[in-house]
Amino acid sequence: NWAKGYYDAMYGRIESEWKKEGNLFIYKTTVPANTTATLYLPTTSQKLVKESGKKAAKAKGVEFVKFENSKAVYQLSAGSYEFTSEVNE
Repeated sequence: NWAKGYYDAMYGRIESEWKKEGNLFIYKTTVPANTTATLYLPTTSQKLVKESGKKAAKAKGVEFVKFENSKAVYQLSAGSYEFTSEVNE
């Protein structure tokens, strides 16, 4: 129902954690400076994904790439993020 971890990379610490509460998926991550990340976030629709409580499409540092295999794919710039999405139970 949850996982948490980190990796100390050359540009700083990469952190990642997730938990599932019913049909809500919560994902938190930190992308260090001078780095980008590709996020595959499980969801029933990319339109339901939020970052820090607002639509992910309007979030700073978050770029929607595509939707495939029940996952919204985003390119993330350096920063800290908290995503929520709806998933099937």
